[in-house]
Amino acid sequence: MLLATIKKDLQLLLRDRGALISLFLLPVVFIAVFGAFFSGDNDGDRRAIAVWAADTPRTRAVVTALEGSQLFEVERVASAEAARAAVAADRVSAAVILPADFDPAAGRPGELAIDEALAPQVRLPVQGALQAIVHYAVFPPALGADLPVLVAATPPGIQRALRDVDAFQLSVPGNAVLFGFFLALTVGLAFAEERRWGTWRRILAAPVPRATVLLAKLVPYGLVGLAQFAFLFGLGAGVFGMRVGGSLLALVVLTVAVVTCAVALGLAIAALGGSEKRMGSVGSVSLLIMGLLGGAMVPRAIMPPLLKTVGLAVPHGWALDGYFTLLVRDGASLADVLPQIGAILGFAAVFAAFGVWRFRFER
Repeated sequence: MLLATIKKDLQLLLRDRGALISLFLLPVVFIAVFGAFFSGDNDGDRRAIAVWAADTPRTRAVVTALEGSQLFEVERVASAEAARAAVAADRVSAAVILPADFDPAAGRPGELAIDEALAPQVRLPVQGALQAIVHYAVFPPALGADLPVLVAATPPGIQRALRDVDAFQLSVPGNAVLFGFFLALTVGLAFAEERRWGTWRRILAAPVPRATVLLAKLVPYGLVGLAQFAFLFGLGAGVFGMRVGGSLLALVVLTVAVVTCAVALGLAIAALGGSEKRMGSVGSVSLLIMGLLGGAMVPRAIMPPLLKTVGLAVPHGWALDGYFTLLVRDGASLADVLPQIGAILGFAAVFAAFGVWRFRFER
């Protein structure tokens, strides 16, 4: 009897692909992705910086120190404007600009062009390392400890950051997007429950076009999603001190796009069908992986270049880029997040088209 019970449960488990994915595949994905985030042992992981320096003995010593540090991939550029443009285009992490009168001891520090809106865990290690290298190249040991050698400045082409931005500017939208997309799983499970209870057939018997029935089924979840985001952002602003640096209208439009995408993804999940157990396990794993790659758990700014690109293959990455712009950039407008809104609505259109194509009213 005991052996028969064990055999039966093993067979049920082996048939549950979602459970197997949760037990075996999901840990591998998290190990691989987090390992890629924090591995920095090889030269390919060194951050690229641009350097422009006038030709003086002091600036030559600094450039030599930067190139010899083994911490950065140093790219020499032809002008200070080219160095700032490289930062604005996100081609390099920062740029060191050293004019001919560079002399920190005389109160004439160089310029460190860097996006001051970056998360502290991204910006401060780069800024601190560059400050230290330049300092030791200019001053003898134990001298000049209180003198700035580089002054950080956001280059033209990048909107300036709000002052005194804290971690909640990133954690609130990150968690809102991560859990907001779990609305898709709720939508899929709702259809499965309706079918199991038999209420779906009764709804279809009503003298209403089926497209209207489907839309009426989805709209309430959209309203719930909007309420969820309003609650989370309201809590972030009222309790955690989160501020909105850009347009409130843009924030609302972006949120509507995100919720629309989550509901459309829910329709796609419902169209795939399957048992509630399988839908719940596979759906939750998929949404967690999408959130991980999109930057909801770890900021995309600290990801390796390949993973940063992969993050744009899921709507989470676009949503978080848009929220980052509106919450951290001072004066950001609707026009600044139109590319993100367009990409999210594109995902929504694909999900909705797939859902309508595969959805079976009679099943």
